[in-house]
Amino acid sequence: MEYTFEKYDLKLIDNEDNTCKTALLPNNGIALLKERRKLYIIHFENDFLYVGEAYTSIKTRFQRGCTSFNYFIRNKKTRGGYKGYKWLDKVNNLKRNLTVSVVVFNEEYDSKRHFIEAIEGELVYLIRQKSGYWPKFQNEIHFSNCDGAKEIAEDIRKKVFNNELV
Repeated sequence: MEYTFEKYDLKLIDNEDNTCKTALLPNNGIALLKERRKLYIIHFENDFLYVGEAYTSIKTRFQRGCTSFNYFIRNKKTRGGYKGYKWLDKVNNLKRNLTVSVVVFNEEYDSKRHFIEAIEGELVYLIRQKSGYWPKFQNEIHFSNCDGAKEIAEDIRKKVFNNELV
């Protein structure tokens, strides 16, 4: 399986009404430009906050999560049952300058969401095993026994923990 690693700085910019917006740098990369199956890991150094899976560009994914979060903050109601990312909330997450490590999978995996979610579940479990804690704002994990998912998750974990991402 082939995949590309990318690393971004994610700045959370707070507004007076407790809503926020995000700024993602650099402003280029495969994760920003292409509709492609990907995993993303939100962390501050080796403090892991969240692991997610997406098919949209990472910028679009964060905009949607931020829009839902801001809607919930302003209206105290969810949008379609979704409150947005918990790690956006400055009350529960004081870290406002984060890192996003993104694993972008090749085109052949665009229709294999089940397999990518299996890698996501294995990766979250490996983070728990290595750090002693689940990612702080992890809401759910998709468990599935797919051949090869554990090995790919281990490769990703090694690169993230050893700061081998470029």
